[in-house]
Amino acid sequence: MGMGLVPELFSDYRNAFAEFAQKVRQARALVVAAHPDWQAIDAALLEVEKARVNYGHRRDILAEQLLTSAPKAGFTKLASDSLEARVREVAELRWELAGQPEGTDDENWYRAEDIVRRATAA
Repeated sequence: MGMGLVPELFSDYRNAFAEFAQKVRQARALVVAAHPDWQAIDAALLEVEKARVNYGHRRDILAEQLLTSAPKAGFTKLASDSLEARVREVAELRWELAGQPEGTDDENWYRAEDIVRRATAA
């Protein structure tokens, strides 16, 4: 890769972050409704997670290009989030968005697993 690609990669990275931020704002807007629609919230969280995956991917591509001193074969992804950690974060987010109700751990976990699985498969 030549240095001419760095501006394009940086632009891709910035656009991916902007998309991620937009998806987060859209999800937040659904939560403030008087009667939140959890199906719509889960769909929005799926879009947030997809955008997060894309943002991480774009960040890693840019970092790989910028770290020219690092050997290509030895490069490991900067986004080392485990799937379990992502599921935990999405489950906690659902719980917080719902007002932290007791007894919803399993439902939040299963829905978060589905959201993360679908987002990483996209």
